[in-house]
Amino acid sequence: MKPARRCIFPLLLLAFCLIAGTSRPVMAQPDGCKAHLLVGEEYFYGLKDAIDGARNNITIAIYLFKTSRFKTNRATIIQNALLRAMRRGVDVTVIFERSDKQQDFINGENEKTGRRLQAAGAHVFWDRPDRKLHIKAVVIDRQIVFLGSHNLTHSALKYNQEMSLMIHSGRIAQKVIDRLNRLPRTPFRKQE
Repeated sequence: MKPARRCIFPLLLLAFCLIAGTSRPVMAQPDGCKAHLLVGEEYFYGLKDAIDGARNNITIAIYLFKTSRFKTNRATIIQNALLRAMRRGVDVTVIFERSDKQQDFINGENEKTGRRLQAAGAHVFWDRPDRKLHIKAVVIDRQIVFLGSHNLTHSALKYNQEMSLMIHSGRIAQKVIDRLNRLPRTPFRKQE
């Protein structure tokens, strides 16, 4: 079987489990690729635990990361987990969506979160405004990948109908990192 296709079977099995009504399947292949289905708020707990356990690096590409002043806001909890990770010496990189409309809600929310992360030492970038970054991806220690529909907002992490995968595979993590490294990006600074 070709290396790029090794995790196709787990993804097909995941689709079957969804249709059959099985919750949170865990799938494994001989190469060690495991996928966990995270529905709704399960994503929040899985992501927070993975960030809290990060040792080396975290890379995020996100459409919307909307934090607030409330400590119980789940996106703020994720932001604070990232801040703690950086204090432990974890290298954090975040690429945010930036709309070409300067006053766009997304720009304002991403900018607030990005400034906090950048002030703490994260490498923060905007994507190009002429292309929409609709990716919702997190890679932790080049081993764990979160991919799916979840933005980093309180609603997505607690209330919305969302579905994502947590994939344990160094090979897939590297492919995601390689793709994210090829994304056009611009320096993070205040939008005029």
